[in-house]
Amino acid sequence: MMDWPILDEREWRLVLEVLENERRDLPAEIRHTDRQEVRNELLRREKMLDSLIERLHNCVGSV
Repeated sequence: MMDWPILDEREWRLVLEVLENERRDLPAEIRHTDRQEVRNELLRREKMLDSLIERLHNCVGSV
């Protein structure tokens, strides 16, 4: 069984900021990618980041 870290609100906000920075940089990376399989993986990553960011925005105030 894995012990998940317990984060305080400041730490969750930092996680959210890091995810948002990663998400902001992805479109340029996607545009400059020539290989279709890499592009597809980046697009999947973009969707996952969107979902994570939305979920964290919804709960970060209640941490």
